[in-house]
Amino acid sequence: MKIIYIGLGIISFAIGTIAIWIPGLPTTGFYVLTAILWSKSSPRLETWLHNNRYYIKYVDEAVFGRKLPLKGRIIIYLITASMMAIPFFTTDMFWLKFVLPLTSLTQITSMESYYRGYLWREGIPFTQNMKRAYSEK
Repeated sequence: MKIIYIGLGIISFAIGTIAIWIPGLPTTGFYVLTAILWSKSSPRLETWLHNNRYYIKYVDEAVFGRKLPLKGRIIIYLITASMMAIPFFTTDMFWLKFVLPLTSLTQITSMESYYRGYLWREGIPFTQNMKRAYSEK
């Protein structure tokens, strides 16, 4: 089972790294998945991941440390809105024209609530026991 976790972690890490340069593909989700998979399989790989500069920038600092600046969040919102604008303007489905703006508004509300400290003040619930690179230094 360890080998399967390691293999899936490698795939997840590769996709997350490629996602840095592809708008609309989430980097953070793949890195968190990698952390979960590697924590179950290899302490050495887990340590390497937690010391990786991309993991530190996109997960530890931005998510766990709540250090994603407003400019970075606005860029995320604009990219997401532009990706959602494509189906919004190219479809005749009324329900989709209702759901897409609602989804975008939900993203903005939840992210701003988290980064401003209104949501999960003690940290993200299921990650409280995960090692964090910035706390180990």
